Amino acid sequence: MGVLNVTPDSFSDGGRHADPGAALDAALAMEAAGVGLIDIGAVSARPGAELLSTDAEWARLEPVLGAVRDGTTVPLSLETTNPEVLARALEIGVDLLNEITAGTAGERLFELAGAAGIPVAIMHARGTPATMQDEPHYDDVLGEVQAELLEAVARARAAGVAEDAIMLDPGIGFAKRLSDNLGLLAALTAMRKWGYPLMLGCSRKSFLGQITGRAVDAREHATTATPVWGALCGVSLIRVHDVEAAVDALAVIAAITSGGAVARPSVDR
Repeated sequence: MGVLNVTPDSFSDGGRHADPGAALDAALAMEAAGVGLIDIGAVSARPGAELLSTDAEWARLEPVLGAVRDGTTVPLSLETTNPEVLARALEIGVDLLNEITAGTAGERLFELAGAAGIPVAIMHARGTPATMQDEPHYDDVLGEVQAELLEAVARARAAGVAEDAIMLDPGIGFAKRLSDNLGLLAALTAMRKWGYPLMLGCSRKSFLGQITGRAVDAREHATTATPVWGALCGVSLIRVHDVEAAVDALAVIAAITSGGAVARPSVDR
């Protein structure tokens, strides 16, 4: 899953894709690199970010979503917490809802996704982006994340989302301390016992800076370690900014684990 933020204030790529032409160019580059899904969001989820009104979010999203939908063949994911924005986006065409609140944004998001028959990735978080890093605390991070995600699954199922249309994301960097993030990453294999495919998003996040001491724009090498770890642990979907680096790393892992068989990329690289 390639990240395409349509925001002026995202922690990594804010302001780069607000123009539809620039966004389409970025999407086409991801497509050429072998991306499987492009995730578009018009509201920053970085720590401290504030939510937008429906009209402001849609004003950012609509021109870019239309351009990318018309200009690429890649399935599109939408990251939003706003049901009205999702309803409008479904008319243009999105293929997955990236739900980043563990269901606390309300049942309407799940109802719309269920009625449209699109998959939903449910991510664990607490609070809002504006408050989530205000002294987060867990006594048992894995147990608490599991319980809260499975509660969200129950709400999604009750709202009409199909059982086989759900995947779970432990929410690395969302209301988590460094020790929480590392504990969850170490437990990815155990999370597969929850019964749902897993999505993982670590790209350029602050915990990588805490480990390496590097600024956001210098965390790509550290980031690339996370899709490799995720693949080895059985994660189904990896969310990254640098698609080419992740695709190459995963190709090497696939070649090793398949006993040497190499699937040649289908794109001209």
